[in-house]
Amino acid sequence: MQKIRHKSYYVRLVLILAGIIFLGIRYASAQIVHYSFDACDGMDEVLIQTDADLQGNITCECGLVGQSASLDGVNDRIVFPSSLKDVFEQDFSLEFYFQLEPSTETIDILSFSTDCSLDSTFTIRYFGNSNEIAVSLSENINDRISAQATLNLDNCWHHILWVKSGLEYSFYLDNQFISTTVAPKGLSIGDNALFGISNSPCLALNEERFTGIIDEFKIYDRPISLLEANNIYLFPGEIQNRDTTIFAGNSVDLVAGTNCAASVSWTPTTDLTVTNDFQTTATPAESTTYTLSTLAQDGCTQTDTVRINVISDEDISCENLLLPTAFTPNGDGLNDLYRISNTFIIETLESFEILDRWGTRVFLTSEVNAGWDGTFNGNPVNPGHYVYKVNYTCRSGEFSKLGGFTVLR
Repeated sequence: MQKIRHKSYYVRLVLILAGIIFLGIRYASAQIVHYSFDACDGMDEVLIQTDADLQGNITCECGLVGQSASLDGVNDRIVFPSSLKDVFEQDFSLEFYFQLEPSTETIDILSFSTDCSLDSTFTIRYFGNSNEIAVSLSENINDRISAQATLNLDNCWHHILWVKSGLEYSFYLDNQFISTTVAPKGLSIGDNALFGISNSPCLALNEERFTGIIDEFKIYDRPISLLEANNIYLFPGEIQNRDTTIFAGNSVDLVAGTNCAASVSWTPTTDLTVTNDFQTTATPAESTTYTLSTLAQDGCTQTDTVRINVISDEDISCENLLLPTAFTPNGDGLNDLYRISNTFIIETLESFEILDRWGTRVFLTSEVNAGWDGTFNGNPVNPGHYVYKVNYTCRSGEFSKLGGFTVLR
């Protein structure tokens, strides 16, 4: 006899399935906080955490995506939910963009503290006397880690990424890897700590409030890899293209990240489709270095360059595909992707695969500019010898190349 199910059974089933879908989406993005500051509010775009509290007289400014929050350095501050404390007990990644008014003082950018001491605190400060950004996490005076880097004042916007993976804490500034520090043990934040921007307990003693702009504040409940960090970076006012080589007569699309510029200009202006936008197409007749100059609405100016080398067909040997003989995926921002060096000779990349010494494929792509970050199934591979196989077309002919290289750590 067929069993008749009650209506409530199907309601529960729908709710369970909806919950599974929700958790799947959340796991895929792993983003648990996103304060965009659009419309000058503190709404969490992910809708998981409590909204941030924008206190004082914070105003809206043009942001990298939508609007941003502008703080005056007097009474303005942003207070984040204290419930985020639990995030810092696990693996996580924190990132945000900012513009900072020049100062010779010690500026409180971000803090998660109970009082002005080294007990259970997380801080990001700017030291005006040395022009350094410093990130510090301490449980007490003995258990403490820190990292610092010089701020490039030629950039209008800056980006901070702080990543925890196990006991390793990695610091990135402006899309550049700075350092990885290993903590002696898991470090925690105090139960009654206040989490916010320009809201440090040390303001009355030796720090000044933040004067500038904050945008796109995000926290993830997992560590972000070097490759992913580059993929999510917005390149504010910077050219996204790397230096490249093309055949004479070919073109390159030049793309830059926006930065609320009041004016944009490319130089030289020859061989460009557009000279006053963040995107243009270059068809240089000879090797040329292009410069992008932007003037932000607040008067900040910024420049960036890209080199396009132009060669003729006679300069190319289709058999001479170039790949490095060694590879150091250690997160230092140098030689962290294994890729084909002279991709310009390739018409179509059929396959580019990398195998370990036992023949296991650890990487496969048909994207000509893609590269391997030295991981397999999300984990770093062991140092040693690896083999590459490349199948490609050049001048309508089919070619293949087989070779080896060494992974160094």
